[in-house]
Amino acid sequence: MSFKLIDHTADIAMVVDGNSIEELFISACNGWKFITIENSNDRIESSKKFLFNGNSYEELLIELINELNFQLLVKKFVFTTVNKITFSKFNSSIQLDIEIFGQRFNYEKHLIKEEIKAVTFHQMKIVNEKGLFTTKIVFDI
Repeated sequence: MSFKLIDHTADIAMVVDGNSIEELFISACNGWKFITIENSNDRIESSKKFLFNGNSYEELLIELINELNFQLLVKKFVFTTVNKITFSKFNSSIQLDIEIFGQRFNYEKHLIKEEIKAVTFHQMKIVNEKGLFTTKIVFDI
């Protein structure tokens, strides 16, 4: 499970992977945190639970990362780690149930390195090749 920043004109992009769809989502969360926050630590103060519904894993991944971004910029909550992540399929839709751990943003300790406006669908396609899930994520900055 990993992420790697890649060159992208005018935006920030990364390739993420994982040995399962859950690991791919965790890698994406960790990559987003690496891009946005400096001086982040693993201290846990609280948790937050989210439930997302979508028609594809790509849609759910974008909703999740946009939510992490919203939590940071608006709610001043710094994502630390994923506690629980599960997917359920209902007919043609997919449900993501996730709990994250984190801490309050502290202006004396944390620094926002990049302010991301949004995660985009540009070039995003989750591929499962021989048990390795990969995708490219482009961030609008």
